[in-house]
Amino acid sequence: MVRKLILLGLLLFSIISCGYYEGVVQPTPRSYVAFIGNTSGAVAVIDDAITLNLDKELQEMDGREKTVLFQISPGKHKVIVTRMGQEVVNRIIIITDGATKEIQVP
Repeated sequence: MVRKLILLGLLLFSIISCGYYEGVVQPTPRSYVAFIGNTSGAVAVIDDAITLNLDKELQEMDGREKTVLFQISPGKHKVIVTRMGQEVVNRIIIITDGATKEIQVP
């Protein structure tokens, strides 16, 4: 009888322990595009889908230059910056996980 209770206990323990999951939760990587330089009057278009008015976005003063940060998913992206209807930047960029890519706006 004691033997059956021990076997039953081990079986029950093994069933319960199989349902326990422990793992490491990794946060989603955050990558950024930083527009630096003369961002006044400039409009950025990312992947022909996202339009950013660089005057109205959050800006940080870095010395004398303004910096506009935009969170973006890692990967390959097409970035076009225009000012007063003229294209001033046209680039294809590749951003890795957790990286920040700077784009100088003339």
